[in-house]
Amino acid sequence: MSIAAIAIGSNSTRMLVHLDDGREIRERAYTHLFMGLDDQRLLTEEAMANTCAAISELKHEAKALGAERVLLYATSATRDAGNAEAFSRLIFAQTELHLTVIPGETEACLAFEAASGGRHCAVLDIGGGSTELSYGEQRIVQCAASAQEGACRLNRECAIRTHEDALNVQARVRERLSTVFSPLLALPRPPVLIGIGGTCTTSAAIALCTPSHGNELDDTEVSRSFLESLLERVIPLTVEERCRIPGLYASRAAIIPHGLCILLAVMEMTGFDSFRLSTHNNLDAIVARELRAPSPSNAGYIDL
Repeated sequence: MSIAAIAIGSNSTRMLVHLDDGREIRERAYTHLFMGLDDQRLLTEEAMANTCAAISELKHEAKALGAERVLLYATSATRDAGNAEAFSRLIFAQTELHLTVIPGETEACLAFEAASGGRHCAVLDIGGGSTELSYGEQRIVQCAASAQEGACRLNRECAIRTHEDALNVQARVRERLSTVFSPLLALPRPPVLIGIGGTCTTSAAIALCTPSHGNELDDTEVSRSFLESLLERVIPLTVEERCRIPGLYASRAAIIPHGLCILLAVMEMTGFDSFRLSTHNNLDAIVARELRAPSPSNAGYIDL
């Protein structure tokens, strides 16, 4: 069966299309939904309209590629939104797609299923609005947690203009995550840390000095020392100057210091000196679950 899954994230809306012949096609639109949350944690009409338009375009592309079914999910920004139900109704009115909002812990489990590859490892997923950490092996999650602490959220909260700012932000992140991640930190540390999401992918691309964020980056190892030097490198640069660094896209230039602060904070908390990148994400796990489903009678919905 050819199916497509779309995920509305805090910084981008991503799509994975799995075709009958085994090909997989990935697309994304930078919708910056988290920045559309107002002071009352309501999504603005503009933010919802822009995201709906992107979803409509992605659905049209999926159908043109041959997808028989299109599934739609949302993560942190929509979890935050007090008007998520109104957003869901608007999406359905414009696209006829039912929206499923993924709980944070489920998002962590999906990340592990997609990225672990059967290894005994930890999987870290840094998004725009939240960060997930999971431990497990043989694709079975031992423990998973999600914190509403992401690169877009942190950027909205505070500026990072100096190295001292960055150290203060990392300390603040460690303090906030220590409670949420305490069940994992009490367990023996797995031998490998797998990183996914925009911050990890961008860091690997910069380490290899390549503009590509494709599958060729898979399993790239990035050291904590490189991340520390990268953070020092990008802090004094303007957004325009950051965009000249190979591998650093314009859509991420403003938030890369904040994502790096989260990544470094988690690595210090967990004791890892490096991470290995996985180019797989929660969409891969969603599609895999759907393909394993025994019957299409519940079309459009899977047990999250």
